[in-house]
Amino acid sequence: MATVVDVSSRGRSWLEARSLCFLSLAVCVRSDRDSERRNMSTVQLLRVLVHERINAAAEDFLLQVEEGGGKARVPELRAMLTERLAAAGEQILAGLEETLLESEERVERTERSQREVCRQRRLLDAAMQPVVRLHRAGQSR
Repeated sequence: MATVVDVSSRGRSWLEARSLCFLSLAVCVRSDRDSERRNMSTVQLLRVLVHERINAAAEDFLLQVEEGGGKARVPELRAMLTERLAAAGEQILAGLEETLLESEERVERTERSQREVCRQRRLLDAAMQPVVRLHRAGQSR
C-alpha cells in the first residue's frame, strides 16, 4: 500500500514528506513482521527482503541528501546511490539463490520420499500376493 503525500499544498518540504512516508512504511512493516514471517510463503518472504533492501538503500541515500550539499555533491551522491543499490541487488540475489536452493532440496526430498513409498508399495504387494505352487506327489522338484 503506497502513501501519497501532497507536499505542494501543505507547505511541507520534500524531505519532511519523505520522512512521513518512510515512517508510515516502517511502522507497518515492523509492527507485525515476526508474526507475518511465520505464516508467509517463501516467495512472500523474498518479496519482503527485496522491499527491505531497496528501502534501506533509499533511506541511506535520502539521509545524505538531507545533510545538504547541493549540486556540488551530485556526483558523490550518484556514486553512493549506485553503490547502495548494487549492494542491495547482491543481497536480493543471495536471498533468491538461497530460496532456490531450499526449493530444490525440498523437491529432492519429495522425490526420494515418493520413490521410497513406491518401493515399499511393491514390497507390500509382493508380500500380500504370495505365489502358490502345486506339486504333484511323486514328481521331483
